[in-house]
Amino acid sequence: MLDIKFVRENPELVRKNINFRGGKVSVDDFLKADKEHRDLIGQVEKLRASRNISSAKKPNPEELKKLRQQREELKKLENRLDKSEKTALDLLSRIPNMSSPRMPEGNGDADHVELAVWNPDRKYLDQNKLGKGFNSAQYMPLKDFPVRDHVDLGKELNIIDVEQSAVTSGSRFAYLKGDAALLQFALFELLKNKLVQEGFEPMIVPVMVREQVLFGTSHFPEGRDQVYEVGTQNVEENQQLFLVGSSEPPLFAYYMGRTLSEKDLPKKFFAYTHCFRSEVGSWGKDVRGLKRVHQFDKLEMDALTAQDKSEEMMEYLRSINEWLMQQLNLPYRVIMKCSRDCGYNATYLQYDLEGWLPGQKEFIELGSNTDAWDYQARRLNIRYLDSQGQRKYVHTVNDTGIPMGRMLIAILENYQNADGTVTVPEALRPYMGKDKITSRK
Repeated sequence: MLDIKFVRENPELVRKNINFRGGKVSVDDFLKADKEHRDLIGQVEKLRASRNISSAKKPNPEELKKLRQQREELKKLENRLDKSEKTALDLLSRIPNMSSPRMPEGNGDADHVELAVWNPDRKYLDQNKLGKGFNSAQYMPLKDFPVRDHVDLGKELNIIDVEQSAVTSGSRFAYLKGDAALLQFALFELLKNKLVQEGFEPMIVPVMVREQVLFGTSHFPEGRDQVYEVGTQNVEENQQLFLVGSSEPPLFAYYMGRTLSEKDLPKKFFAYTHCFRSEVGSWGKDVRGLKRVHQFDKLEMDALTAQDKSEEMMEYLRSINEWLMQQLNLPYRVIMKCSRDCGYNATYLQYDLEGWLPGQKEFIELGSNTDAWDYQARRLNIRYLDSQGQRKYVHTVNDTGIPMGRMLIAILENYQNADGTVTVPEALRPYMGKDKITSRK
């Protein structure tokens, strides 16, 4: 969240940013709640001091009566203080992060700005041809035969089964079989080896976390309707747990409450996890196949940096995203997300990497790269000591890496052949042990 002192001292600046980001929280409501909370703190402290003085000596009956009255009044004030603190904190937590001066203003797809476009045949598109919206679609490659949808192709090849998953689990689940599963493992190996070589620490993380972890990474309160809650009756100590929609919360929360040394920064780490998302509000939209499912796998790479290094880290992670796409020889673009469609409240600046689907003649989001500055670190209380011994909040940067299901869609659409087979990308062949996927029927 934002520094509370910054909000108090810069209400107009924060108000403009909320409008820029399309936020719904009111700065005035927060300032009013914050003032009430601070006033109550003063009243409680004054009453506690008076009570302590009165109880320091043996009271007479009249003083004893007054002391009881003070205790009752103090109890009421402390209850009001607790409520006022929660109200102020809730309002503060809904104020979005301040935005990068680079972030374009806008409301959706038409306002995202293209940063780079790459076509395996043309390589990088000239900068003067980049634009907004879907400008670069005209430069993307097409097939000279009817392209099969990944669900139909997967069924024909006997590698994707959404019919049986509907029986076992309901809608928006899928079985990956045979070469589809091997393709996913191959993608993992390719990026995993790259990240280990680059000095990232591999981690296996919990996929069930406590509320404070999701609040700390700003997935709560605004994204709560996307998260599955775990029933408490079979959980130790009846604690409330939640299934993660990304490895980002448990990765960053590993360092919550810690103070690091600047010489140990940046901290770079990655995790491969099963992720879960309710996708509430998207019924009837992109529900076919692997694109928008309730359970999916991701290899995510995250980093903690010093305060002046997060934008540099963001560009570094972007370079790995682009390396992967070029290793796979997949057409793609990188866009800068506009202000009212830039993910969650923690976002300071966000890039999306989108792969081209020649059959649907559209781009598919293959991951986000987000610089959150100190917004998450402030909630998670992750700090570092700089070279001058000053204690500062770290900056957090997270990057999807590979959303496995969506990357499979991009590969199946771009590498399918007219005869119904799928050529395996050259970079994945050492892990697949074959150069073509054919029917197993």
